[in-house]
Order: sequence, then structure tokens, then C-alpha cells
Amino acid sequence: MKNLSFIDFIESYGAKNQPKMIYREGSDFKQWQHDFRHQIRELLGPRPERLPLAVETVEVTPADGHTRHLLRIAVNEFSQLYAYLLVPDDLAPGEQRPGVVILHGHAKYGIDSICGVQGRDDYEEHRRAYGLQAVQSGFIVLSPAWWGWTGRDEHLGQVGGKRDRCNVIQMAASMYGLNITALHVQDGMAAIDTLLSRPEVTPDMIGCMGNSYGGRMAMWLSIFDERIKASVVAGCMNTFRERSLKLGSCAIQYPFGILQYGDVPELFSLIAPQPLQLQAGQLDSLITPADRDAILKTVEAAYRELDRLDDFQYILHEDGHILLWEQAKPFLETHLRLPAR
Repeated sequence: MKNLSFIDFIESYGAKNQPKMIYREGSDFKQWQHDFRHQIRELLGPRPERLPLAVETVEVTPADGHTRHLLRIAVNEFSQLYAYLLVPDDLAPGEQRPGVVILHGHAKYGIDSICGVQGRDDYEEHRRAYGLQAVQSGFIVLSPAWWGWTGRDEHLGQVGGKRDRCNVIQMAASMYGLNITALHVQDGMAAIDTLLSRPEVTPDMIGCMGNSYGGRMAMWLSIFDERIKASVVAGCMNTFRERSLKLGSCAIQYPFGILQYGDVPELFSLIAPQPLQLQAGQLDSLITPADRDAILKTVEAAYRELDRLDDFQYILHEDGHILLWEQAKPFLETHLRLPAR
């Protein structure tokens, strides 16, 4: 037997052990969604019990056309979530508008990047401030901080410059049987609870949006929280199998054992029939065109199966690893019914 690299091993193992909950044409699609979602929920594993919603306002800052509230949100007895709430200044007394949970990826400053708090003097960084763009367009924004980024990063001194901040916390969490994806889903649900507690938010008009890891978490949150009425997911039309064979994914993006049952095409299919926009950049080096196109085919089939193809939109833009707000804006305005301003 030849000497195998670990990639050789995982490729041959995966080829022999294919996901066993792929949807088969002719099967009951809604039953498949129910069963697959249940299985994935089981893979997420244990989570600490949620506490009743308790929100503390840490700081209020006037900003460009909006007011920024720094919030501390109780999640469970071990964890508090830092988040920015962005409220447009032109909101009339008693007026309600749609709320959008805006999720950051591996942005340089986390929520500070996407909400325009830091990095506005850097053109490329400022282009990625889609939370700022959303509030300037009239939406009410809630942007939670993930573990390892601004607001929840006091442990980074222990990580060291050459170690990946994501892999290190998942390694530690694994020793307790915890999955960071599950913890972040819980954080995202606490963020939605917070939005819904705000008198200025239209209760049944909650959106979700993110790029890169933010897009991945928008996918997971849209799968498990039916309160989300429209989602824009960017920068993550790649498969976990492809990422595994390149040793290229951070460990907080998926529950343990996901490829025993399905992959990204099936996970996106769980969002149907909820309105969904998928964005991908032609210059995105993290997305393989063949996988991107295969995901598109599967997701289109899911929406067609439910006779809701009009609620799915695919944007292939000429840019790179980025969410384009000018493409997301009309989609969210339509499906969340943002009042004309």
C-alpha cells in the first residue's frame, strides 16, 4: 500500500461513505426537509439553556444618519452577546420598519467593520460595511459579535499570532462536547429576540444577511429560525467536502459529522420556501465554479419542488469575496416590505 497523505485518506473515505440523506427525486420533499433538519439539529449537540431575554444598553452614539446602540444581551448563564443596534434617524414617532440581523465574517474588525465603526478610511474595508449600508437604506439593524472578534475577543492573547482563532476555540469546545456553530446559532436567535423586542421593528418582517462566515451563519440561522422572512447569503457557495479536501475550512462552520448526511446544497434546500438570495463572485478564490453551479442546480430544484422559484434569486457578480449591497437591497426591500421613504 502506498503512503497516503491525510487528504488521500479523507478523499477515499468520503467516496466510500457518501452522505445518506440526499434528497431523491420523486420522494416527499417536505418530509425530506423535516427529517434532514431534525438530523442536523441532532448533530448540533448540547447547548446551555437560554436565559429569558435581558438587554443592557452599554453605549449610545450618534452616527452618520443613524444612532448606534452598543448592547449586551444575556444568552445563557455562561455567555453574554455584544451587538450593535443601528436605528435610522428619520424614523417617525411610532413608526415601525423591518429589522435585519447582519452577520459578520472574518472581517478585520468584526461588527466594527460591517457597521462602519472602524475601517471607513480603507476603501476595500468600507465596501464591506453592509450593516452600515442597510441602516442608511432605512432598515433597523442588529449585528451580533461572534466569539473571537471585537467585543468577545479577550481570549485572543492566548491564541497566538500563528494559530487560527476559529480552530482553537472549537478544539477547546470539543472537549466539552460543544459545537461553536450551535453556540453561534443560539447567539443569532438571541439577536432576533432582541430585534423583536424593539417597538420600532415590524414584528413579522425580520431579515438575515451575511458574507463569508457571516453568510454561512446566515444559512444556519435561516435553517433553524422560522422568524426570518428573507435571507441574503454571500461568499459561501462552496461545499464542505471541497473544503475538507483542501484542508481549507475553519472548524466553527459546521456541526460534527455533517458529511454523513448531506452537504451545503442540501442545507440551502432546507431554507426553501423562505425567500433567499444567493450571491457569488466570479473572482472569489474560495468558491469552485463547479461546486457553485451544482449548489445552484440543487437549490433551484428545491424551490421549484415547492412551486416557489420566484422567491429564489441567484446573483453571480463580477467581483470577489464580497456581498454587494446594491444587489441585496431591492431583494430585502421587496420581501420585507420596507416602506417607501
